[in-house]
Amino acid sequence: MSAYFHQDWILDGGESSDTVRAFLAAEKSQLVIDCAQEIDDLLGEKLAEGEIERRLTSWGAQYRAGDTDADYRSWLIEIRDQIRASASS
Repeated sequence: MSAYFHQDWILDGGESSDTVRAFLAAEKSQLVIDCAQEIDDLLGEKLAEGEIERRLTSWGAQYRAGDTDADYRSWLIEIRDQIRASASS
């Protein structure tokens, strides 16, 4: 997260999907596959409200998805789906 969604991530692309595309272009396939699985693992945990944002922040993410865990869940699902779509093409 910190390598792509760092404090200046918006200057590198502007949209979250642009940042994910940069990750997909630069990283090895196993890391990409692992990332999708880690998102699934995180989404599968029963976490208190606000914990997803706290977890992502502890991983170095400087992206603000919204005010609720539902906002962060939606954002992570979009990332995961973009990764899996790229991996299957």
